[in-house]
Amino acid sequence: MNILNGIQKFLELINDNWTTIMVILGLTVAIAKKAKNYLAKSDDEKIAIAKMQICETILRLVAEAEMDYEEWNVAGSIKRAQVINQIYEQYPVLSKIVDQPELVAWIDKQIDDALDTLRYIIKENQDDGHVAAVCQ
Repeated sequence: MNILNGIQKFLELINDNWTTIMVILGLTVAIAKKAKNYLAKSDDEKIAIAKMQICETILRLVAEAEMDYEEWNVAGSIKRAQVINQIYEQYPVLSKIVDQPELVAWIDKQIDDALDTLRYIIKENQDDGHVAAVCQ
């Protein structure tokens, strides 16, 4: 009888929480598929994904730096240093890259591109409110 009570309690638990169980199973399957797809990508594809994420982060950081130093027109080098420091803080793995000068040059180019994008966004917002920005 003890086993039957245990089975009954288990079935009641499943019956009472079937939606939660299904959501958990669905999320587990979705996460597993995403992980499998990511791990199946080549190193070049993974690097491209990481660069895109860093690029989007740089755009956000540049916008924040522009707001922080809005009153200082000649603070470009300070803003750039702040953005680079924050990138290294958010992505500590970057400090392990052997060719640091090339990485910093790439980050500098992304900062310049982000500034162009930010200026475009500001101009578009002032003109008609439509925004179209692409991070390369």
